[in-house]
Amino acid sequence: MSPTPIAVIGAPGLIGLRHTQHCLDEPTVELSCIVDPTPKGVELAEKIKVPLYTSVDDMLAARKAGEVKVAGAIVATPNASHVPIGIQLAHAGVSALVEKPMSTDIASGRELVAAASENFTKLLVGHHRRFNPYIVNTKKILESGALGKVLAVQGQWSTLKPADYFEAPTEWRKVPKTGGVVLINLVHDIDLMRYLFGDIVRVYSEPGASTRGHPVEETGACTLKFASGAVGTFIFSDATASPYNFESATGENPLMPKKSQNVYTIMGTGGSVSFPELKTWHYNSPSQSWTDELQVDEPAPVDPTPPFTVQLRHFAQVCEGQAEPNCSGLEALKTIITLEAIRESMETGLPVEVAQG
Repeated sequence: MSPTPIAVIGAPGLIGLRHTQHCLDEPTVELSCIVDPTPKGVELAEKIKVPLYTSVDDMLAARKAGEVKVAGAIVATPNASHVPIGIQLAHAGVSALVEKPMSTDIASGRELVAAASENFTKLLVGHHRRFNPYIVNTKKILESGALGKVLAVQGQWSTLKPADYFEAPTEWRKVPKTGGVVLINLVHDIDLMRYLFGDIVRVYSEPGASTRGHPVEETGACTLKFASGAVGTFIFSDATASPYNFESATGENPLMPKKSQNVYTIMGTGGSVSFPELKTWHYNSPSQSWTDELQVDEPAPVDPTPPFTVQLRHFAQVCEGQAEPNCSGLEALKTIITLEAIRESMETGLPVEVAQG
């Protein structure tokens, strides 16, 4: 088959550059164009020698005129623009890979899901960590039944962001409703908690101290109650010097040094496992007693293919009608609903029940 023509909207951004490079490297897709209104867009287009459009309107007009082929578009723009751009693409009949968070609130997220459904386009949300090989192997362990019934999970995401992370042109990262560690970072972990353990039905969260003076949360701790009956705790912070975050643990982000520290611990009636070490601890004795010697199973080999590459290949299959989205708009909306419940709990100091649709 011919490569699937893909456009990247917001290509010069931090995450947009990664998407752009993966499109250039992946033989199953063709980077047909990029969309960006800034001088950095001009520089990037000249460097990689692909057409540049300064607006989504211009790109879609060129597509309609037959000047450029676009089967799918990757939306890697600031959070608040994800929904309007996604809706615009849906109305034009273009499938979209919308970066996380899919939306900045529940209502607009529902609008995007409805637009994709009404226009019969596919919507994949960029929770690429579902494709991370350590997560793939964790999912296999859980599905094998090796841990028995999962009763509890403990997790952490903590690192120290520099001051310039919040400066122009990305000052939206310190603006309420678009920025903050919950919507920018915890969104990944909550999606993974749901992906691995099922829907979350109740949360309680405490905010931590502010060190920067921005009107967004930096640090917090929350408890999670899953529909399965499992419970969990999670600490999150972007203001602490720490190796205990998904990126440093797995080496997923090439800009962050890999430290391989465990960030999740999963505890079940038949065994326990820490992530990303993935050694499975269990009893082999008939009594299954705490006084017996624990046995350990070594982890399976890890596929070295980058998660962004696997996600991109999946998106191409989605655009070609060969697969359904691994993380659909409805799935991503449940994560947004959970995040809003966490924020509400931080503001009210009360437990919050999580709606499921």
